Amino acid sequence: MNDKLNITIEKIASLCRQNPEFDSELRRRLGINKSGLAALDDSRLSDIYEYCIENIIRKQAEEFYADFPLKLEVPYLVDDYCRMESFRRKDNFWDFCLALYQQIERITNKLCDSQDLNDIAAGMWHLPAYVVTGNGIVPSINVRSDSKYTISSLVLRTKDPQEDKTAKELRLQAAVYKMRAVVYFVGYKACMRSSDYYAYHEVTSLLYNIYQCRNMNHRGGALSQQQQTTINRISASQSLYCFKFIGVLAQYVEYIRDGITHIPEIQAYVMSLNNNGQ
Repeated sequence: MNDKLNITIEKIASLCRQNPEFDSELRRRLGINKSGLAALDDSRLSDIYEYCIENIIRKQAEEFYADFPLKLEVPYLVDDYCRMESFRRKDNFWDFCLALYQQIERITNKLCDSQDLNDIAAGMWHLPAYVVTGNGIVPSINVRSDSKYTISSLVLRTKDPQEDKTAKELRLQAAVYKMRAVVYFVGYKACMRSSDYYAYHEVTSLLYNIYQCRNMNHRGGALSQQQQTTINRISASQSLYCFKFIGVLAQYVEYIRDGITHIPEIQAYVMSLNNNGQ
């Protein structure tokens, strides 16, 4: 018996010992009972292999979302993660992007539908985007720079002073703006430094790229020049962007895991602004 075959058999045997459900399903698929083993053909070996891989991917997905604070969303997120990895293995890049985006979309919509985050955004849009930094200064949410560059101009990309996107609730904003808001208010805990801008831009740009790739499965109309340029760039380097997109998904999940517990502190700050008439 060659080494590769021996390693494969040992992995299957180990899974059978550790996971009774796997052992039972394997026996069912192979027609195995206590009296002996059925003969294996190539299709059954393929079934065994795929079943092993599916179990490994689901285990990875459950570990990825372990201790994720949005508990009710976890089963759906795990399913989408498994679909994402299945499409990646099949080299189906656009459906991979769709399944990946659906995880981000579910997390984003859940957060942006909450009244807490809507109140925070409404109370802070007009404030300077960055907190004060410097030698010996500990950045604080309530000590903000004198810059006229506001949170709304950063997150909602408002350039025209006459344009007021803040009149619309966060939950009703475009998908890209909602993702940017989650990165700012939850990821950076509304305490972003000016030196954080490039990291913020990199993460939110990748989220925008994922959104554009997702739209390749849905869009009916013609792409704009900017959208087409984005798609062409990503399409030419699909393997690279698979890893980039998985990386930003991991970053986004970490933002939520770490930042969601700080929402009450940010709410208290917004309430203090209201009490001071700001």
